Amino acid sequence: MAAAQAGNFMVVSFRGEAVPYELLKKVRPAGVILYPSNLRQDPQGLVRRLKAFDPNLLLLVDQEGGPFTSYREGVVRFPAAMALGAAGDPVLAERVGQALGCQVRRLGADVNLAPVLDVNVNPENPIIGIRSFGADPELVAQMGLAFAKGVLRSGATPVGKHFPGHGDTATDSHLDLPRVDKPLEALERVELYPFRRYAEAGMPALMSAHILFPALDPKLPATLSRPILTGLLRQRLGFQGAILTDDMAMGAIKRRFGAGEAALKAVQAGADLLLLEPDEKAILEVHDRLTRALGKEIPKERAQAAKHRALSLLAKKGECPFTQSEEEALALEAARRGVVRLFGDLPIRGPGTLVVGLRLSDRYGAEPTLADLAGRFLPGSRGLNLGEDPSEGEVAQAVAAAQGAERIVLTTFHWLGGFREGQKALYRALAALGKPLYVVALGNPDDLRFLPGRPAGYLATHGYRAVQVRAALEALAGVFTPTGRWVFGGEP
Repeated sequence: MAAAQAGNFMVVSFRGEAVPYELLKKVRPAGVILYPSNLRQDPQGLVRRLKAFDPNLLLLVDQEGGPFTSYREGVVRFPAAMALGAAGDPVLAERVGQALGCQVRRLGADVNLAPVLDVNVNPENPIIGIRSFGADPELVAQMGLAFAKGVLRSGATPVGKHFPGHGDTATDSHLDLPRVDKPLEALERVELYPFRRYAEAGMPALMSAHILFPALDPKLPATLSRPILTGLLRQRLGFQGAILTDDMAMGAIKRRFGAGEAALKAVQAGADLLLLEPDEKAILEVHDRLTRALGKEIPKERAQAAKHRALSLLAKKGECPFTQSEEEALALEAARRGVVRLFGDLPIRGPGTLVVGLRLSDRYGAEPTLADLAGRFLPGSRGLNLGEDPSEGEVAQAVAAAQGAERIVLTTFHWLGGFREGQKALYRALAALGKPLYVVALGNPDDLRFLPGRPAGYLATHGYRAVQVRAALEALAGVFTPTGRWVFGGEP
C-alpha cells in the first residue's frame, strides 16, 4: 500500500513511444506528462495503451499554442498567447482555449498545461515572452480566465501557470534559480493578480514556479515553500484545486536540492502532483524517498488527498464542435487579429519586393518562412531564405539579391536568448541600400529596439506559426488592416 500511495504524488515521463510498463508497475503514478518526442508516429495509439494500463492514469500535455505545443503532428497549430492578448478579445481567447482543449481530448489526454498567467513585465525574460498574454495584469487575468473557460468547455482540464509568477525574471528556471526581489505590495499588484482571479473563479489546477521570492519566503523557491503554496495560495487566496509543480528536473530545483529531497520538500510545502523527468533513476529515487516519508514526514492523508485531486482532473464530457477547416479558420483569425502595425503605409506591392526569410530552429516545430509563403500571399514578390543568425556570406547574398528590388521585407526574430548579431548585421546592410525596408518581427515584438534607425514599416506577429507568417504577408498585401495593440510592455 505504501508504494502505491507514494505514486499518488507522481507524474512521470519517458522518452520515445514505447510505454515503460515495468516502471509504471513499480511506481503506480498518478499521471504521465507527454512530450513531443512521445507523440510523433502514433500519438493516439500511445494514449490508448496508457489508458488500457490504468483508465485513471492522468495524461497531461502542454498545448498552450505558439511554441509550447506538445501535440503537433497532424493538428492545427495556433498562435501564442500574446497574439490573443494583442487581439484583446476574451471571446476569441475562449474559442481558442476550447479548440486547444479539443485537441487534447482528441488525443485522448485529460489535462492542458495552460494558460500561462505570468505577467511579462520584463522584456529580457528568457523563457516567457510571447507565451504570456501581455504586460498588464488585468489583461492577463481576463484573457487567461477566458482561455481556461474554453479549455473546460472542451472537457479537458486547464492548469494556470507559473505561480506566483514567472514574468519578471531574467533567468531561465530550466537552467538556474531565478530571484524576484520585489516588495509584497508590488507582487500583489502585478504577479499575484491573475492568480488571485483564477483562484476566485474556482479553477481546477495551478502549477508552481521554481523561483525565489524573498518577500514571500527568503529561503526556498515557490515550489518548495510552504509559506507560498499553503500559506499564500491555499489559505490567503483560497485556492481549492490541485497544485502541480513545474518539471522537478529543472536546474533551479534538481541541481540545488536533489531529486528525492526536492520531491519531499514540495509535498510538504503543499504540492499535490510532482512533474518528473524522463529518467528512471530519478523517478525511482523520488518514489523511494516519498515511500519512506509516508506516515512520518508526510501524513498518509496527504497521499489520499493528492489521489483525490488527481482523479478530479480527469477529462469530463465536453463540447468539441470544430471541424479541421473550422480550427484552421479560427487559428488564422487569431493570427490576423494579433498582428500589430507600429508604423508604415500599407499595403505594399508584391512585384519588385524581395522578402527575406529566416530558417528558425525547429526545436518547437518547423514552420514555413516569410520567403516560403511570399509568392502565395504577397503575389509577385520573390523570396530569399537565410539562417536564423545570418553569416557574412548570407548578408552579402541578401544585399546582392536586393540590388534589383524596389523594396525589402525583412524577417527578424528573437524569443529565447538575445537578438542575434547576424540579424543586426543583415538589417544594417539592407538599410544602407536606401530602399524602403519593412520589418516583420516573428517572436517577441520589440525587435525594433535592437535595430538602428527607423525602417519604413514595422509589423509584429507575436509568433512564427504558419498562420502568423501568412497573416503578416496578408497585412502587407492589404488583405486586412492590422488592429492588434501593443501589449508587450514598455515603449514600442
